[in-house]
Amino acid sequence: MLMPLYRGWRVALAGAGVNFLVGINYTWSIFATGLVEQKGWTHPQAALPYSLFLFCYAFCMVSAGRAQDYFGPRPVISLGSIFAGGAFIACAFFLGEPFKAAVLWGLLLGVGLACCFASTTPAAMKWFPPQKKGMIAGLVVTSTGLAALVMSPLIQLLVLRGAATAFFISGLALAAGIFVLAQFIQNPACRIGDLRQWPVAGKRFAALWDIRLYRLWFMFFLTTGTGVTMAAHLDNIMRVQAGYDRGYIAVALFAFCNAAGRIAGGLLSDRIGRVRAMTVVFSALALMLTLVMTARTPVFLMAAVCVLALAYGGLYSIFPSAAVSLFGESNFGLNYGLIFTGLGAAGLLPYIGGVLFELQGHYFSTYTLLLGTTLLAVVLSLKMKSPAQGMSSRVMIF
Repeated sequence: MLMPLYRGWRVALAGAGVNFLVGINYTWSIFATGLVEQKGWTHPQAALPYSLFLFCYAFCMVSAGRAQDYFGPRPVISLGSIFAGGAFIACAFFLGEPFKAAVLWGLLLGVGLACCFASTTPAAMKWFPPQKKGMIAGLVVTSTGLAALVMSPLIQLLVLRGAATAFFISGLALAAGIFVLAQFIQNPACRIGDLRQWPVAGKRFAALWDIRLYRLWFMFFLTTGTGVTMAAHLDNIMRVQAGYDRGYIAVALFAFCNAAGRIAGGLLSDRIGRVRAMTVVFSALALMLTLVMTARTPVFLMAAVCVLALAYGGLYSIFPSAAVSLFGESNFGLNYGLIFTGLGAAGLLPYIGGVLFELQGHYFSTYTLLLGTTLLAVVLSLKMKSPAQGMSSRVMIF
């Protein structure tokens, strides 16, 4: 009993380390500000790389999830380290050409981070019993949010020295760090019980015919758009809306609360159920967006953003836990990968936010759009059936 537990925690910690490094994407608003000020990029141009990244990242999660189901997590994450590091290094040489730089960074980083994120959480969750899976999912993904807390001041210093330097050094760190940590991540050995539950080929894609998968996808799309849009524009939001030129502090606080939310979301969903947790988290997102719309001082704005980030982080532990409860572990990589493509669709919102800001000089219209999608998610969550309505909480979400 001791050896499997020890190895399980080793896998979880290594996965958390990988997720810490891939969390560099949450510092994009700092890179974007540097590109606008140093390279003359427009705000839509500075938002485009992040939108392309989210699109590629989310949709590559499907194939990356299937790859880790088939090959195991170690080789997939190792491949991801090459793409993730290469994205920053290659982009450093094309910063004078915004569209080429956006395509290079967005597509390469999307593939790399999909390989990493699709492999770390499933591998760690497989080592632990069902009653702890929400907690483990929260712990493993928490470090993704913590990354920007640590990296924001460092990225700010690098960007001040030059945007190209910041991209190049970031790429080297990503490639080396992720590759080393990948060597410690593996799946547990199959047990007899696992083999009895292994799906036959005809049932491998059974979830594709289940309406609940698409309902989860729609909920994920409606809610993650709020978080990624704030992450992409937060540095500029602080400057424009509150007259605060140290936006990297807000980025760091957003990251810390995002990380804390991933633990809290996992624990909350284990305790009160996936459905009620969704309703609570979606409602918190809507309320904080309302406060962000009216905030004009740095302290008030950062406070609202922090609570918003807490709720946003919870999404990344509630949804994978729901996917396991509904569809089981054996095809978790594929099933959650399909749900995760909702983030790719939501990736359009940061670009829309950049366009609206360029036209209007403020973010009010962007906030209104995000509030509408979030309130729709709240309504849908209230229509979902709870476990108390006659079915086991392990298999009932809608």
